[in-house]
Amino acid sequence: LRSGEDYDKVTEAALESAKAVVVLWSKKSVDSRWVRAEATQADRNHTLVPVMIEPCKRPLMFELKQTAELGHWQGDANDKAWLNFVSDIKRFTHNNSASANTPANSPANTPAHNSQAKRKRVPLLAIAAAVAVVAGLALWSQLHSSNDTVAPESNSTIASASSTTAPNTDTTKSIAVLPFANFSSDPEQEYFSDGLSEELLNQLAQIKALRVAGRTSSFSFKGKNEDLRVIGEKLGVDNILEGSVRKAGNQLRITAQLISAANGSHLWSKTYDRELKDIFAIQEEVAKDVSTALSITLEVGELSHAKGGTTSVEAYDKFLQAHQLASGGELAGFQQAQKLYREALAIDADFARAWYELMYAHMLEYTIYSSAGSAAAASAVRSEALARLEALTPEAWWTHAIRAMQYSDRKNWAEADREASLAATLAPSTDANGVRVYGATLRITGRIKQAITLWQPLVKAEPQALIYSLFLQALLDMDGRTTDAQTEYERSKQLAGARGTVEILALLRKWRTQADAAAVTAQLQLALAANNVSSLYGITPANIHDTTAARAALHQWFEQHGSENVDDMNFSQFAAHYGDLELALAAPALQGMASGKLSPALMSVIWSPFEHGLRSDPLFKDIVRNLGLVDYWRSSGNWGDFCKPLGPDDFECH
Repeated sequence: LRSGEDYDKVTEAALESAKAVVVLWSKKSVDSRWVRAEATQADRNHTLVPVMIEPCKRPLMFELKQTAELGHWQGDANDKAWLNFVSDIKRFTHNNSASANTPANSPANTPAHNSQAKRKRVPLLAIAAAVAVVAGLALWSQLHSSNDTVAPESNSTIASASSTTAPNTDTTKSIAVLPFANFSSDPEQEYFSDGLSEELLNQLAQIKALRVAGRTSSFSFKGKNEDLRVIGEKLGVDNILEGSVRKAGNQLRITAQLISAANGSHLWSKTYDRELKDIFAIQEEVAKDVSTALSITLEVGELSHAKGGTTSVEAYDKFLQAHQLASGGELAGFQQAQKLYREALAIDADFARAWYELMYAHMLEYTIYSSAGSAAAASAVRSEALARLEALTPEAWWTHAIRAMQYSDRKNWAEADREASLAATLAPSTDANGVRVYGATLRITGRIKQAITLWQPLVKAEPQALIYSLFLQALLDMDGRTTDAQTEYERSKQLAGARGTVEILALLRKWRTQADAAAVTAQLQLALAANNVSSLYGITPANIHDTTAARAALHQWFEQHGSENVDDMNFSQFAAHYGDLELALAAPALQGMASGKLSPALMSVIWSPFEHGLRSDPLFKDIVRNLGLVDYWRSSGNWGDFCKPLGPDDFECH
């Protein structure tokens, strides 16, 4: 602007003549009527190139416009996101010819303007914020000093009101990482391609502005020739990352491509040819490239592999093999995985994640294949792992999680709650274990509503995982939200996995809602088929509606099998349904809790919705006392959802 010139006329002329109008969105600029007006004019002329320079809510009409993210940029000419943006501007201005994109009566199409444009460039608009001025001048300088020159009449107009270096916190973008295909000549190398895929998934999950579908749901499409748009719909994501891995000796070729789940169009792709020793750098590079392609800020250091990782390719390879074996859920797989984790730790004793996974493999073996030997081994390894992790990664989420488990064993619920809460907060959204530990603490202490709030996002991140749906159904049942639990049950019918417990919960639900006899019988038959048995605790379609016969069958089953099922609370619920509270309370699961012998991991079932007032029985009060819950409730003042104090010495539960 020169003295005497009209600001609005110069602005309009610049807007009309520019082939790229770069609008810097910030909290101040979105509130500026001038900036909105200038952006609207540029949008009409098809010259708008928006950029986010700080977290803000863009005007609604511009939400559908692809927007670059430069909130992190502080002037580094070699910054990758900046270079990509400069490249995009070059292509935009080069392709945006005046005849195609500028109104016929605009100054850009007049002979006088064209003549003037050949002599000099239109100057940049004056803008309010100093940082925005710097950004604009840097862009102008790079566009016109590069060897890849832009047409002489190409101009960029910058509209903004302020700038900041705050990162983008827009959480609307979402992605699923499908298992990369193994293109190696050896099919046994599939563990490597799966491991790479999972590592990318976990690294992307650390980006706060990106919602990432969980591993179980993403890997459920492995080997299936499903339309990517259908996958996107089932996983509830906007973008899909897929690719392939070819490993030959010391050489790696990784191809990755980002696809829009809405229409199947390719958004970005790249091939990485590296040596195997560069595997850690490749993972971070792919994650950073994907974040750039999605216009999401990725803070430097967020993907640091040093956080619990290793620099040994050999140790990492054994870790990936072990992880795949442990994911199978088979006893032999758990035991072989434990051996491989030990071998990885023999190579790198500071491999923190291997210590955690070793402990977790032992814990799963005990939980699924319960035995005295595996229980002792799991306890010993957990103590060993925690001692190492306290020194290696004392503030990592997995260290907090193991501390919480240790405190739970000691029935120190205050410390267990604190550590488990930290684990859930720090764990990436794709790793359910941090949430599981805190969820178990909440369930045991009777805070079911809070547990539901914690668990629902996990079900959203893992929509194809039956196990997470099962936990949510159980929590909703505990909270008395029968309709919501049934709705989730209906959704779970299309999910793969063992449905034995799911169908038993549905049967208990039908009993509580007093469904008609035919519906109850039909549900029992589903439960029998899912569990591959002819009766459930002696209950069959022939006696399910005969209380006397059902009670007799339950007693007979208990005499024959009761002592073998110390962790089975379903039997107590069956007995309670038929009004036999004495039999329900005699079940080994409740007796084990009353004596304090049952693992805390199995104790949360005491809040299952028993019929006929079982929680008012004196034995139930003994159970919660022996679990240390009453002391915790009194000291914390949080009595959960089911119990309340009766003076300084007594309490009641419902």
